[in-house]
Amino acid sequence: MGEFVGIDPLGAEKLIRQMEAGKNVLARARPGLEAAIREAGDEWAGREGVAAMHRSWAFFHESQQDLKWRIGTIKRIVPTQQKGMLTGTFPFTSGTEAAEAAKRDANAITAALDYHDQFLSGPSWAGVEKALSALKGRIDDPNYSAALLTALGPTTFQKLLRDWMNTQAPGARRGLTPDALNRAGEASPGLLTRAFASAESSGRLGNEWQKMVETAPSDILTSLVALAPQSGTFLNRVATNLLNRPPNSDSFPTDPNWNLHNLAKAYEANPEAFRRLLAEQPNEAGVMLDAYTIRSSGVPAYEEALAKALHGALKPGAGADDMRERAWITVINSIGSEHTLWVGGGIGTFADSPISRVLAQDITPILDKLARGQAERNSPDVPYLEPRAPWDKLDPTVSARFLGALMQDSAAADTLMKAGQNYTWELDMGRFHPFDPDLYGRAAHVNLAARTGALSNLLLSGSTYAEWSDDEYAERIAGYLLMPVDFFNNKSIPIDSALVSTGKDKGLDDVKDVMKGMITDYLDKKTPKDAGVVANALVEQQANFLVNSLKEHGQAPLAAEDRELMREAIKGRLLSALLQALQRRGG
Repeated sequence: MGEFVGIDPLGAEKLIRQMEAGKNVLARARPGLEAAIREAGDEWAGREGVAAMHRSWAFFHESQQDLKWRIGTIKRIVPTQQKGMLTGTFPFTSGTEAAEAAKRDANAITAALDYHDQFLSGPSWAGVEKALSALKGRIDDPNYSAALLTALGPTTFQKLLRDWMNTQAPGARRGLTPDALNRAGEASPGLLTRAFASAESSGRLGNEWQKMVETAPSDILTSLVALAPQSGTFLNRVATNLLNRPPNSDSFPTDPNWNLHNLAKAYEANPEAFRRLLAEQPNEAGVMLDAYTIRSSGVPAYEEALAKALHGALKPGAGADDMRERAWITVINSIGSEHTLWVGGGIGTFADSPISRVLAQDITPILDKLARGQAERNSPDVPYLEPRAPWDKLDPTVSARFLGALMQDSAAADTLMKAGQNYTWELDMGRFHPFDPDLYGRAAHVNLAARTGALSNLLLSGSTYAEWSDDEYAERIAGYLLMPVDFFNNKSIPIDSALVSTGKDKGLDDVKDVMKGMITDYLDKKTPKDAGVVANALVEQQANFLVNSLKEHGQAPLAAEDRELMREAIKGRLLSALLQALQRRGG
């Protein structure tokens, strides 16, 4: 029969709270009123006072329940973020009517399923589908969905999904394939999982449904979260349970693992839930990010789905800052762990990974956190370098391995280089001269220089894990070395014309070519010099360029002692990582 309803959910929720306050007043007044009546006895004048109070309390309570039902239903019927009045046609005129209809439909479904179990034929299964078709247009009512599922119970609910899979998707033994999911969404599984979402998200299901997460087969659970948008709380409970199951816990461990893919797709649709999983369940999130898991799933689309889910959870501005930062730390610790398979060749060679490209694209806001961690390690006595919590617990060695893992993808490496250059530009190191007479100015320069050098250090350290050609390697190492110089040259030296700017850029290109040539000669064994000699020469080249740039552009000349200090500062920040990179690559 139905009813056309218009309701403002926010206004109705405010009214519910006001009625709750009224119920509390009545509840506090009742004991005193009843005691006064007993004490007064026959002299009490208001004989109906207590009954009237009970009727008022019941009116508030019943009105609250009706409003809650209407709010829950209209939000399912009209899924929108808009505020104000929402309108829609309800399938039932009351929550009680919805629950009664659900019980009748559950009885019809159970009877059809019992009949099918006797004959196991196409026509008998068609009878089950016909009984389930009664759910259409009704499952957006949370009272209906909750009553339906309560009447069916978790066992029958799972059996309905399993029987559909057995008859309509018999080859999908480790999760439904995309084609099977599309067919399931248009058939009875789609209706059942939407009913579950309606009931579960409104908090109307009992504990036996929560326990189902612990016992249901993996493909049932991943179909449940893939076919309908479940609540973030339920999705994370499913993920936590599945990712803690032994890798070969199902019957077909060698089949393509569409369960992982379907879980990632569910997170792609719910970035807030994935962000929370990453931040609060690092062990389980680590399973999804594990290189062996990714490459042995047998489903190449899993990596793409996981990349999209990571982008939704980690992209700049997504969700609350603290939650996003904690999620980033989980990703860095997982990919950059000591025993990670993301680096080192073999299955860990991610030369064309969409995950690497997404993470490199979204990493810009946290570069300063990583740089501060490395800078504090390099210069523990320099004030104001230390990263704030939770970044103070992140090991810079792990950060370097993480960056190295991303760099195995050439496109990601280029993105990281660009992000690093932008970071040094934003620091604006040229605001302060390294030998400013003012103590604050000198300290500020050291702080900024330490952070720019630290990021170059991290990138150099990470480059030791990258699978690049010798030419790519030399090009990028020279680029990482010149990041602080490039910035200093362009920020601290006045630019009076486009010609001057072009000349400066040309100078940087020339120096980069010199450095690249030195690295290439070393890698190609064209020089007898060992890695230490080459590394020192590269640092010397960078220091000389910095001194010459200051002179050529009108800056006050540096004394010999000052030049030595600058050279030693550059050497201290970069030499160790550069030497390691050359030794690892060149032998």
